[in-house]
Amino acid sequence: MIGPLPRLHRLLVVAVALIVAIASGAWVAHFSPLPVAAAAGAMWGFLAGVVLAYVLVHDFHSHADAVRVRRH
Repeated sequence: MIGPLPRLHRLLVVAVALIVAIASGAWVAHFSPLPVAAAAGAMWGFLAGVVLAYVLVHDFHSHADAVRVRRH
């Protein structure tokens, strides 16, 4: 977890993680002898990028504070 980031920075982190994951998935699959491997690699890279982006920007330690209810 990087920390609490402003919305624009979180979006940039997500975008960069997705782009890098898709490109690396397609690049790795490019060396496969299958003709549709680059597209499949890009799809697997996209899925890995979504997971990576979630892990990078999600705050796993935050939880809602208990709300006290007062009855009169």
